[in-house]
Amino acid sequence: MQPIFARGTVRSITEKMVIGRWLAKILIGLLVKETSLLFDRAKPESGPIVSSEFIEELHHCHFLMQSARKPTVFRCLHGELPFSFYHFQIADGGEDCFDLSTNILGQSLAIMAGHLGICFVSDGGLQMEVGPQGPFGLAGSTVSRTQFRELSARVHYKAALRDATHFYLTSESPKELQVDQVRVTPYSRGFLPGTQEVRIFREWNDEEFSYGLAYTLGTKRSALFDEATGQCGTTLFDKQGNLAVGSA
Repeated sequence: MQPIFARGTVRSITEKMVIGRWLAKILIGLLVKETSLLFDRAKPESGPIVSSEFIEELHHCHFLMQSARKPTVFRCLHGELPFSFYHFQIADGGEDCFDLSTNILGQSLAIMAGHLGICFVSDGGLQMEVGPQGPFGLAGSTVSRTQFRELSARVHYKAALRDATHFYLTSESPKELQVDQVRVTPYSRGFLPGTQEVRIFREWNDEEFSYGLAYTLGTKRSALFDEATGQCGTTLFDKQGNLAVGSA
């Protein structure tokens, strides 16, 4: 990972797989730690922050982790990767630039180090299905630290809206693993109204999102959310609608 972050760019699908595997390891590592930490130390009966059973549900992460021990062939429905992945160049990055954020329920993780920012979602690539270039199609753009934090918040919130998963078939030979995404399986309501199309995400809600964005940016929600219009502001664009920092 060091050469990739030192360079500040992601050059190939192979590097994306390496990064995805590394971030899956970090995500599971954080969760394993939280299975041993109490949600409220003053109330031990409240149990741990995360139950051990929840970790068993991280099928996408487990598949990625298994690919570290043996060559693995992923046959995906939404692209080349078995996860959602967006990367950005950080204009004001440097040696002092580091940030890490997660959405445990959405199984998403964002990391900013040096001049590179990466958003990763262990969702089998479902965000790539609806937005292959990420929020506002900005994947690959040059953004500021603050803008990357907003992009991360948008990916995290979208991850929390996921309402479907994959049905998998796996096989293993002495030489390799094979993981096939067979179909997308809905959690709750099944299909979009009036169609036979599986509902992958619940509807975006700017009011709901504004709480997470305010927390991420360390600002008052009232500075971001317009109660009259029901719309959340953004750091990404100027008044003319242009990306405020510029594209790579």
